[in-house]
Amino acid sequence: MNYRDLFSGIAFLIIGVSTVWMGKGFFADAAYVPIGVGTLMGAFSLPLIWRGMKSVLAVRTTTDAAASSHMTTQPAPALVDHPGRFSVTLGCSLVYYATLPIVGFYTTSALFITLLAVLLGERRPAVIAGITLGFITLLYALFAVVLKRPLPVEFFLAS
Repeated sequence: MNYRDLFSGIAFLIIGVSTVWMGKGFFADAAYVPIGVGTLMGAFSLPLIWRGMKSVLAVRTTTDAAASSHMTTQPAPALVDHPGRFSVTLGCSLVYYATLPIVGFYTTSALFITLLAVLLGERRPAVIAGITLGFITLLYALFAVVLKRPLPVEFFLAS
């Protein structure tokens, strides 16, 4: 059976609820982003859970019918399509999380996006640079300009 959508939906729901719960402890304006992101993540996980449940129930009904007629069934697809890419993304994310407070937000984010793009197979420098600069600019505009919230200071600016 294919439990991928069901497990993914449940994982996103747990992460979304956890983000909202943790975000409630932030100061007034700073709480809006984690609560908003967590709420959206939780809300968008519900259709994924629903689709997963429908898929599991449909496969179970088909399997029961096939078993009664002595037909063989297809093996379930893997939970992760590309384990190597998943492992690279997970590893880069853990390194990003660990180095963010030490190196600083903008430098770490730029290195993370660039390195991950290259490791996942993107070879066009203009595309990598455009995505990196666009993402960093968007985050700067959101946090520094709109929300007026400081992000972890760059290592070369720390005193």
